[in-house]
Amino acid sequence: MYERDKNQPSIIMWSMGNEAGDGKNFEELYNFLKSKKDSRPVVYEPAKEKGHTDIVFPMYKSVEEINQYADLNKDKPLILCEYAHAMGNSVGNLIDYWDAIDSHESLQGGFIWDWADQVIAKTDKNGTDYWGYGGDFGIEFAENDSNFCANGLVSADRILNPHAYEVKKIYQPIIFKPLDLKKGVIKITNSYNFLNFDNVDFTWYIKADNKTISSGKLSTLKLNPGQSKDIFFNTSNIIISQGVRYFLTIEAKTRNAKPLIPKKHIIAWEQFELPFYRPLAIKSDDSNYRMSLSETPDEIKVYGPSFSIAFNKNSGFLEDYIFENLNFLQKPIVPFFWRAPNDNDLGNKMPSRTEIWKDAGNRMELIGLSSDKNNSKIIINSTHRDSTSKTTVETEYTIGSDGEIKIKRQIDVESKSLPEIPRIGIKFTLPGDFKEIHWFGRGPHESYWDRKQSAAIGFYKGLVWDQTFQYVRPQETGNKTDVYWMALESNKIGLMAVGLPQFDGSVHQYPYEDLDYYPGSQKHGKLDISSKNQTDWLIDYGQMGVGGDNSWGAKPMKKYTLYPGYYEHSFILIPYKVGVDLNKLSKRRI
Repeated sequence: MYERDKNQPSIIMWSMGNEAGDGKNFEELYNFLKSKKDSRPVVYEPAKEKGHTDIVFPMYKSVEEINQYADLNKDKPLILCEYAHAMGNSVGNLIDYWDAIDSHESLQGGFIWDWADQVIAKTDKNGTDYWGYGGDFGIEFAENDSNFCANGLVSADRILNPHAYEVKKIYQPIIFKPLDLKKGVIKITNSYNFLNFDNVDFTWYIKADNKTISSGKLSTLKLNPGQSKDIFFNTSNIIISQGVRYFLTIEAKTRNAKPLIPKKHIIAWEQFELPFYRPLAIKSDDSNYRMSLSETPDEIKVYGPSFSIAFNKNSGFLEDYIFENLNFLQKPIVPFFWRAPNDNDLGNKMPSRTEIWKDAGNRMELIGLSSDKNNSKIIINSTHRDSTSKTTVETEYTIGSDGEIKIKRQIDVESKSLPEIPRIGIKFTLPGDFKEIHWFGRGPHESYWDRKQSAAIGFYKGLVWDQTFQYVRPQETGNKTDVYWMALESNKIGLMAVGLPQFDGSVHQYPYEDLDYYPGSQKHGKLDISSKNQTDWLIDYGQMGVGGDNSWGAKPMKKYTLYPGYYEHSFILIPYKVGVDLNKLSKRRI
């Protein structure tokens, strides 16, 4: 093989094999290759730090482990021969790997496992196409590895999986570092090894929420590989308004087309929130006379000119939210602590380890429910407790005269011996005709606590159904992080959630439980997830990261994990008629 391929310029190192054990034969093979006076390194993963590998070449080491290696100042560089196992909804904490790699000279990168999902196109008896995996091919293939073949950055037909965007963003060859955001000073570094910026155009723009207030192009940057330059963007002429967020975005695009790469292809980008945010002032409201409060043996009801809101006195949950004679709720607003396990969760036994949280919301018992008419508002307080998980949820609903509801939740998980919490949030179900979503947050693709660098903050809209990515095996999907507001619309009315200050959110045109995993099930994203006559909306304090160090035991990093403790989560629900200015509506406070 060496004699056959030695003149191939694309070969940058010689590998002696993959997972083939170690011993004298490999030492001899190493010596043979070195005797050829070939300057290319020889590597072998099982050799670890022994003499017969020029590079320490481990697989699936954690961020902590590669940092420990670098801190020992060893002579040999380290390259991860496999890492960031891209199975299902995965490739979390890639930014943490590259923060470590960029911080140590001895850490020199890695190879993600792997490129494409290795599944097979099949068609069921109804003519529906889907991706087949282990278990789909009859009894003669009874022994199989299930969907362990589906671990690519792209699907089998080369459509990008959501985590592919994260890889492109973190691998981008131009670095933008903020030096003084108030003055608009950004350091730009050419991280190419051998290219300058002759074929790169830089553009920039500043947005106030979604309105571009300033934009321009940078003059040609003469930066050779490794060089940096400080660039000044004029922020002095920004007129600051209350409740408005200001973002500077810089994009680097190809100036001319190259083989395979078109003109104006985005090579790199970065977004910075400028430190000019001023909170909204809360205006007094003297319209209390427009609301009324009543009680029956079964309900507490609040009425206004265009709405009515009902709380069930047995469950303590908000069960009816009627606006313009239409009810937003098919099912009540309830606490929710579970997430449909992704493939990494299955590998680390999350479903059994954290099972106590799966039905914690359904186990909540009402401890107290009260109502109060206070100045221009009506306030409902509820206290719920799940004795199994020793979790208490206190919720304050402040209702305004136009039907808006400020929801303040205090979640106290007393026992520190309990396992991590998959999600802390609420879930409720709207009618199926709420099919359109708008949001101000990260997008357009899904993002998670440990995988959000590639999702820019902006204004987005789409269909609820399109927020679901049909992974080979159904699992958690569609989350949006750092959401300032999110709205769902039917043809006539809409409901907006405004974060105080932000939240995670996801919407599903089917019961969220359809994504869940049940042992022994052989489910497929393209077969078993379909649109139903309902829309499930999850509004979360957060959920744990998706992980991805490996898919057979590694958990999400501790910094992306929700542990037992005390949490506060607040947001406002605002009903509206379709056609209003959503951003203006989001500024309403009570």
